[in-house]
Amino acid sequence: MSYSFTREQRLLTAKDFGYVFDHPTRLSDRFFTVLVKKQLSAKPARLGLAIAKKNLKRAHDRNLVKRIVRESFRLNQEKLMGFDIVVLVKGNVSLDNRDLLHQSLKQHWEKVERL
Repeated sequence: MSYSFTREQRLLTAKDFGYVFDHPTRLSDRFFTVLVKKQLSAKPARLGLAIAKKNLKRAHDRNLVKRIVRESFRLNQEKLMGFDIVVLVKGNVSLDNRDLLHQSLKQHWEKVERL
């Protein structure tokens, strides 16, 4: 399996995001809210990021969180086949301990796999 993160693995348009935002399965913890919706056909998983400026003021903090989420998604993509996923960040996310963020995302991916 290729561990790349291609254009086909991203939610790009408002229509793509709208599909996920319309009645998703919602998973949440203290750092992230993950919205998941099963695709109509079993394609590679697709990821969308909604990192609000309201929650993370500085651009480099938002970019760091995006990189962490993308890397975690990329390494766990075989578990997530057939799902469209949008990750939202909560305001109390701590960037001091990146391992906690990776653990949180790994738990979310395991829950998605069980859906």
